[in-house]
Amino acid sequence: MRRLFQNIDSDTPRIKSGTADSIIFPQGENYEQVKKASLPSKGKKKKSPMERGFRGVFYIIIILLFSSTLNAQSLQNYQQEAAQNNPELKASFNRYLSELESRPQVGSLPDPEVAFAYFISPIETRVGPQRARISVTQMFPWFGSLSEKRSVSEANAKAQFEQFQEQRNRIFYQMEMIWSDLYELDENIRIAQENLNIINTLLEVSLSRYENGLTSQVDVLRAQIEQEDLKTQIELLKDNRDLMVERFNELRNVDESSEVIIPDNLSGSMAPKNKDELRLIIREQNPNLNKLRYREVASKEMVSLADRDGKPSFGIGFDYIATGERTDVVNLPDNGKDAFVARASFKIPLFRNKYNAKVQQAELNLNSVQQDIISLENKLETDLLTALRDLNDAQRRFNLYDTKQIQRVEQAINIMMESYSSDASDFEEILRLQRKLLEYQLKRIQAKADLYMANSYINYLSGVNNISENEINY
Repeated sequence: MRRLFQNIDSDTPRIKSGTADSIIFPQGENYEQVKKASLPSKGKKKKSPMERGFRGVFYIIIILLFSSTLNAQSLQNYQQEAAQNNPELKASFNRYLSELESRPQVGSLPDPEVAFAYFISPIETRVGPQRARISVTQMFPWFGSLSEKRSVSEANAKAQFEQFQEQRNRIFYQMEMIWSDLYELDENIRIAQENLNIINTLLEVSLSRYENGLTSQVDVLRAQIEQEDLKTQIELLKDNRDLMVERFNELRNVDESSEVIIPDNLSGSMAPKNKDELRLIIREQNPNLNKLRYREVASKEMVSLADRDGKPSFGIGFDYIATGERTDVVNLPDNGKDAFVARASFKIPLFRNKYNAKVQQAELNLNSVQQDIISLENKLETDLLTALRDLNDAQRRFNLYDTKQIQRVEQAINIMMESYSSDASDFEEILRLQRKLLEYQLKRIQAKADLYMANSYINYLSGVNNISENEINY
């Protein structure tokens, strides 16, 4: 499943948080049982498996309810901090603001032209010599061209905002991936630390039996080997955690050593499992899909605009001509009267090849965007089905390890530990079962993390974290 998520951002590092092959012993919930197995029994009444089961379920419910609230609030706070501080998001939002500024530019008339002419050799007229001319001209495009240019600009700006939303949602999803990895690392460190206590107890038991001649030195050496391996693995897990915290803080744009508090349980807003409902939500809210739809709107307007560019444009103008007085004629009517001229001009697109090519280009761009929409819809459909499959698989794996396999191995270990304290049971078999228990416990943690990530990916596809322009306060 993790391969599916790496497609979102190949630059996001994926540091393995540890597997059953790297940590040797199980979760510390058996520590007291192992310890008691090495001591003489005091005849204390044991609780029935049903009583222990009900008690465990009660504690789990309380912990889940409490940690669920802390997790949701804490992660949301970190994400909002990233939304405010992340430079990539700020740059994307500024590109959106920049795109908004293009609307008044493309939707305005061209600037009027003003010209001044001075007659070096005045032109003699009946009322006197013409000495200078001032001209003002205003050109107008074909009807509707300006409104279409504004529509194109608005659609491009909306597409840019959807691009900003996609980047914001992607960063939130990356933070959720790291959040899941940190939870998995913390759980593995906790298990490893508790297992170190278990191996220490086993080492004490094997030493005691060796001193009393009840076992060979091989059991002691095996326990010491497991002990040193476990210490090494704990240090590696801690180093991996430091790297993940640095990556998390990089997205927040804070100091790399800033503390990141991970709750004891993973929780988040669960996506609905109905495929048809999810499919509809994704088609309506996915930012990448909406971005292409706005590109399609802009491309349609560009087709119409390219056609209008092949229509004539016209202009109106006004000339003022300064005229001097004649001195050689007495009582001449309108002597020295200035001239006023109104003009109309037309730009006739006679050479049609370039205009036809422009229309064809716009139509091809429109078709390209429409095909991109179909392609993305198909990809999102496949991604949704894959995520739902991974979600169901993670849920099945979690239920398997949480309710069946772990309990069975624990029961077998408890029986063998009681035997090992009183006779010469096989110490190697105890270690093998401990490794099996650890493997199941780590797989349970991984299944829980995979369940969280599959749900987060569905929410990412669905645009759960979408916002409006009014909610941004940069």
